[in-house]
Order: sequence, then structure tokens, then C-alpha cells
Amino acid sequence: MPRQRYANLDGLRAIAALGVMVEHLFGDLLRQAPSASGPVGTLAETVVQNLSLGRFGVALFFLISGFVVPFSIDGERPLRHFAVSRLFRLYPALWLALMVLVTMGWFSGETPRAATVLANMTMAPSLFGQPWLSPIYWTLFIELLFYALAALLFWAGRLRDVGVLLILSLALIAATVLPVQLRMHGLVNLPIQYLGMHLSFLFLGLLLRLWLAEGVRGARLSVLVLGLVQLAALLSVSQLSLARGDNFIMEGLTPVLSAYVLAFAVFLAAVGLGRPRSALLARIGLISYSMYLFHGPVNALVYRVLPLTGERGDIATMLLCIGLTLMVSWLVYRTVERPMITLGRKVSSKRNASLVPSSRPA
Repeated sequence: MPRQRYANLDGLRAIAALGVMVEHLFGDLLRQAPSASGPVGTLAETVVQNLSLGRFGVALFFLISGFVVPFSIDGERPLRHFAVSRLFRLYPALWLALMVLVTMGWFSGETPRAATVLANMTMAPSLFGQPWLSPIYWTLFIELLFYALAALLFWAGRLRDVGVLLILSLALIAATVLPVQLRMHGLVNLPIQYLGMHLSFLFLGLLLRLWLAEGVRGARLSVLVLGLVQLAALLSVSQLSLARGDNFIMEGLTPVLSAYVLAFAVFLAAVGLGRPRSALLARIGLISYSMYLFHGPVNALVYRVLPLTGERGDIATMLLCIGLTLMVSWLVYRTVERPMITLGRKVSSKRNASLVPSSRPA
């Protein structure tokens, strides 16, 4: 893929991050002032009922990750390099965010248990039976699983095998849909999870890469098949999800479905047209991970001084939340993310250099 496309994808990351932030701001408003009849409250209610900006942002993030991340597995000892780069890229900023959450909990008299904090530090707290310190972070475990699957596919020499990718994606969807259908028809009461559905969107991004950037034979048909199956799967699980209130289909089928369709359309248009070509969005995209991690704590601190009411004054409050989040995120990026990324490259390069035999005689 041409180098300039990466700046284009940074712009898409900015759009995704801002979508998630606005969704959470609107959700906070509706929770803090559920009966508000002011103009901002009405706007929030209208948007939430028709388009889940949060799910739009998450789906867009998943497509971007699937499009880009697996193909960073290269160089000497590629799997080692990939693991080291992901470790230094993701964990330091997460640990800082967790420290902030623990500190805020301590000040509010709700200090989390040590077991919960330690489980969160692994980015896989559910494996240890612990909740996320912030429910916003639920996508991190899904990304982590995708990295592991991408590494396994690379190891097996199947990362660009369209048939294998399609079969795996369909199997992941089936792992979500079949238990739902069996339970709905009263046949078997199997556990329900949505990991497979979420992971399939990351693999959709990977197949889009093979189609749009590499022109692999059969990739376009696989994208079409997978997209249609995902659409049918969303429809098939929506009724039970709403009845259970399990947060997969939160506001209703319409806003979630429109979010996925819009994310797919925006991604296709962006890659096809090479847009957005905005230096500002590209810069925001660079700090999108920190925005994701820190916008929740920033919002919570602002609300202590300026609670949301649904009136016009909320516009200033929301802009303040966004502005402060951008400032904090840029600071974290400069002081934590970027230095750790550089350190990860150095660690990886040293390990790779140690594999090169010395040219000097013994």
C-alpha cells in the first residue's frame, strides 16, 4: 500500500475516536439528565436513537486495525518483533490510564481490589474473572485476540489465504449466532458471547486489505460474502440481545445496524478516494489511542464542576471535555506512547542484531 495512505488512515482513526467520544458525551448527558427537555438533550436523544456513534467508531477502528496491523509482521524474527512492538505500543499507556482510574477511585472512596487492577494490567481481565476498571476499554481484549490470531495465521503461512480467512471469520460469527439461536428456540442453554462477531469485523478489514491494496484473487467476493453474513448475524442476535440488555445491541437495532453500515461505507470511500487528507485529523489520529484511554477520566473530572443538564450550556462543557482530552492525549503521546514505541523498536532491533553472525574470525 502506498505510504501516503497511512496518513489517510490516521485521519480515519481521528474520526473514529471523535465518534466514540461524542457517543459517550451524549450517553453521559442522558444518564445525568434523563428527563431533560433542552435542545442539547433533544439532539442527544435523536442521535442515540438513530446512529450509535460509539459503535461506528469501534467498527471503524476494527476495520483499520485489520487493514494495517497484521502486515506489520515482518523483518528478522517477525513474530518476536510483532509481539515486542505491540507490547511497547499498547501496554504503557494503558497502565498509566489504569493508575489514573485507581487514583480517582481512591479519592472517591472506591479503591478497586488489587486482583482487579492486576487483571486489568494484562489487557484480558475477563480471563481472570475480573471486570474492566472502565467499561470503555472492552475493545482492547478483542484487539489482543486478533493480534494472537494474526500471528498464528502468519506462523502457519495463511495470513494472505483468502479461503482460510473467510472460513475462520464465518466460524467466529457462528460461535456467536448458534448459541443465540439455540437459546431462542429453547433447545440448549449455551453461554452467549459476542467476541466472534467483533473479531469478524477485524478480519473483514484484513480481507479488504487483500482486495483493495494487494488485489488478491477472491478477496472481493470474500468481502461481499462476509459482509452479508455479518448483516444477517446482526439481525439474528438483536432480539435476544435487547431482551437480555447485554449491551451488544444497546440503544436498538436501528442505531447499531446503521453504525456498522456507515463505518463500512466510510472506510471503503476513504481507501478508494485516499481521504481524508487533513493534517489536523492526521495529528489527532496519532493520539487516538490515548484519546480512547483518557477521555472517560477527563469527562468525569469535568462533570464534577460542570454537570450536564441538556441545555445549551452543555455545548461548552462538551467542547471543554474534548479540548482537555486532546491536550492530555497529546501529552501522553509525547511522554509515554512515542518514547515507548521507540524503545520497543530498539529492543526488537537489538534482539534481531544478536541473531546476525559476527564477521570477525573466532
